[in-house]
Amino acid sequence: MPNLRIMPIGTKTRARPLPVWALVVGAAALLTTPATAQQAEFATAGPWQVSAFGGWYTGSRPYVFHGAVTDNVKFESAPVFGLRVGHDINSTLGLELSWTQAHPDQSFVTLVPSYIRTIVMNNYEADLDVYFGRGSVRGFVIFGVGGSSTGSTFGGTNFTGTVGLGLEIFVDRHFAIRVDARANDSYGNLGKYGAPAFCDPAGCYFYKPSWYPSGTATAGLTYAF
Repeated sequence: MPNLRIMPIGTKTRARPLPVWALVVGAAALLTTPATAQQAEFATAGPWQVSAFGGWYTGSRPYVFHGAVTDNVKFESAPVFGLRVGHDINSTLGLELSWTQAHPDQSFVTLVPSYIRTIVMNNYEADLDVYFGRGSVRGFVIFGVGGSSTGSTFGGTNFTGTVGLGLEIFVDRHFAIRVDARANDSYGNLGKYGAPAFCDPAGCYFYKPSWYPSGTATAGLTYAF
């Protein structure tokens, strides 16, 4: 008669642990399956998007002033606002037209008093957006060209190149929260190298470097249709 081992009542048996690979596969399945389904189901209401936004302009140092005294001249940082209209070519690429406006103070870097005037700065851009990510949250890289205008009286419009990063979070098929940060580089000596950008009764303003950088950080609301 075979030997039978009788376990006392109340004795707990140890369950055999699952292999590590099974735990990893199971966790991956739980994490990825709902997200994939959500991504497959989500789509914006249409390829067109209109965005209104506000944020901050970082300022820049484009000029050197020559008059009774000499000093560098800068644009102070200031609030910025604007509009963008875009069209998605496909899930990876989008085209966009952008307008932003800021009212920075123009001031001397070292002279006191430093304030010169407040100017109106308009930036116009045509952008290519390269999207990454899927579903209701997507990031994008921005490549743009355009012009930065301070008006014909104060330097005119200068060629500007732009690169940046952005993020859109869609709360439904129509509306999204959008944030982006852009680095701009403007060329001030186009067609007037060595000549002043502009003059006023106190003296003349020359572009100190040919290229002068600036930047913006903005957040706003997007409507897709």
